[in-house]
Amino acid sequence: MSTQQFGSFFLPGPTEVRGEVLAAMLKPMIPHRSVEFEELFARLQAGLKDVFLTARPVFIAAASGTGMMEAAIRALPPGRLLCLVNGAFSERFAHIAEMCGRHVDRYEMPWGAIHSARELDNYLRPRPYVAITATHSETSTGALNAIRELSDAAHARGALCMIDSVSALGGAELRFDEWGLDYVLTGSQKALALPPGLALAVASEEVIRLAENAEQRGVYFDLVEMSRYASSNQVPATPAFSLLYALEVQLKAIAREGIEERWLRHSRMAGATDSWVERMQAMDVGIENIVPKGARSPTVSTIRLPAAMNGKDFVKKVKALGIQVGGGYGKLADTTFRIGHMGDHDVGTLQACFDACEAVLTA
Repeated sequence: MSTQQFGSFFLPGPTEVRGEVLAAMLKPMIPHRSVEFEELFARLQAGLKDVFLTARPVFIAAASGTGMMEAAIRALPPGRLLCLVNGAFSERFAHIAEMCGRHVDRYEMPWGAIHSARELDNYLRPRPYVAITATHSETSTGALNAIRELSDAAHARGALCMIDSVSALGGAELRFDEWGLDYVLTGSQKALALPPGLALAVASEEVIRLAENAEQRGVYFDLVEMSRYASSNQVPATPAFSLLYALEVQLKAIAREGIEERWLRHSRMAGATDSWVERMQAMDVGIENIVPKGARSPTVSTIRLPAAMNGKDFVKKVKALGIQVGGGYGKLADTTFRIGHMGDHDVGTLQACFDACEAVLTA
């Protein structure tokens, strides 16, 4: 049995899950073609719409966020895609598009940088694109794209904007209806502070209309089918009941806090992380956030370590002190570590993380 205490787990996903949420998963099964399930689904819809800030149905699938990435690609009409890449997970979106047989161009930025709406227009101008893909919070770097501006730039050139908000939704501002967004996906295990296993997405009416004529929508991730079933408070395939029970409990907690207050709490945690890094720098400890100020995610920070310190060794030493932080991702694995300041953490619980990291850095 795990002895982990809340406030000791700071990965950028999966994040810590409160005991109350975990306990909800012990509830018994129910028939999914039943009034009881439809009532549960309706309650989930009400709570999720307040998280996405939309009147559109929120699709729920037993999958990781990657599944809803593939759903986005398969729903699109024929045409070339422009994929905005600035880290490992935005590259995954591009890779999925290619593996689904799409013609893909990339607008690439260095890891730690974000995309410019003005520069995006330069990429979109020479040829028509049916859609762009963009990552809201790039989990591998902690860079936060201005998705409203990118979406507006895409629309100005007649392209849809398919958004991966896996490590942002619930922790970073996103207003689906007000911003006129086309498609946003997320996963349960990041800022929503749930166990892994649920993928959530919202699609505009136009995306669903276009998807009706898409030739290779597939079956499991068919957005048209999800939309049709959701209109009757149902799902196309057997749902992950235990995770839905957990989702209901967490949505009630999010409603009590308020989504805007939740965004603010995440911003405060990001600010506390920045202040800690700056204090370490003042002590001549050679660390830095790899993302420039003004482009940092409120949910995850990627910190470059001193040249003489290995990322994997650092994470092991911090874990020996009872705190788990995330290792650097991909090509940053040896030189960085990541702090997931998201979900149900706050500035108070973060302090134990800072203390353990500081102890290793100054040993």
